[in-house]
Amino acid sequence: MKKDKTTAWYKKELDRIFSLYIRNKYADSNGYVKCYTCSVSKPIKEMQNGHWIPRNNLATRFSEENCRPQCVGCNMFNKGRPDVFAVNLIKEGIDIVELQQSRYKIFKVSSEWYKQKIEFYKSVDN
Repeated sequence: MKKDKTTAWYKKELDRIFSLYIRNKYADSNGYVKCYTCSVSKPIKEMQNGHWIPRNNLATRFSEENCRPQCVGCNMFNKGRPDVFAVNLIKEGIDIVELQQSRYKIFKVSSEWYKQKIEFYKSVDN
């Protein structure tokens, strides 16, 4: 008998698919993407999906406004460099006050919500 996947499994899968989506969205035609906070350019596979508001905030975890490609150095070892990240978001015209407030929304999701998002981001052509 086939065991149903858990909500945690779908969340992890959406993390993977969404990360690929973000990195591909900002990649050049050669498959290189620039780090949002230090500008180093590396192949998509060597970059990560960085979050200005930490990803433990579910309401903004999968927000395209909150996420940009980052190198491992900036994202992990420099804790995402939120100061530089915020300045760059402002330069793009992102309302960081509104984004910051959205992190406090009550955001409960189901396996079905994750499934829909996974299918959407798999189908989006960057």
